[in-house]
Amino acid sequence: MIKALLVDDEPNALKALRLLIQKHCPEIEILAETDNITDAYKQIVELNPELIFLDINMPNGSGLELLERIQGFNIEVIFTTAYQEYAIKALRLSALDYLLKPISHEELKTAISRFVSQKFKYDYSLVSEILSSEKLRRIAINTQGGVRILNVADIMYLKSDKNYSIFYLVEQNVVASRALGEFEKLLHGHGFIRIHRSTLINVSHIREYKKGKEPKVLLGDGTELEVSRSRKEELLHILTD
Repeated sequence: MIKALLVDDEPNALKALRLLIQKHCPEIEILAETDNITDAYKQIVELNPELIFLDINMPNGSGLELLERIQGFNIEVIFTTAYQEYAIKALRLSALDYLLKPISHEELKTAISRFVSQKFKYDYSLVSEILSSEKLRRIAINTQGGVRILNVADIMYLKSDKNYSIFYLVEQNVVASRALGEFEKLLHGHGFIRIHRSTLINVSHIREYKKGKEPKVLLGDGTELEVSRSRKEELLHILTD
């Protein structure tokens, strides 16, 4: 669950936001609601929320002031306001998003998706589960639609596509917004090997190694992948070890 705080001095706006979240974003847990930035700061310190939905214009101080005050906190802010003119300043202060009232559920869900992606920004392949042997079982990756949790065993191979990586899974393909080299570092030591400058493969899915001037590997689903000469010896060592 995403722990959130709602801050707005308008009771109707606060209620509308609460109902919108409860109906369309069940992954959000509302820890508290308040109508001023003084109490909001106290609740941030006491409750340690991950996310704040914050109005800008309030009687005893603006949401921008609160955002400046909590710079350095491990927390993200989504502004909810009727005033468009503060958007640039809010984003310069590193606000995650800026939603204009009345807020639509589509905009809200997009903002939450952005929050989830931001949460994985510095550890985009966060390990969700690790065996006692420290073997990776699941990873989370950033995609255009949000963060996807993948079972490592289902990953047959990855292909490079400029600054993106295509995950070829047992039943589907997923495009991740990171370069192949970064996934190679993450999956190193977990049964994956680079067999070509554009291909990273899960060794457990290899069914046959085909010799020749242009060696290839055959996967369980019938896919054939080229093995570069510079990678051949390392692959053969792993397969025959």
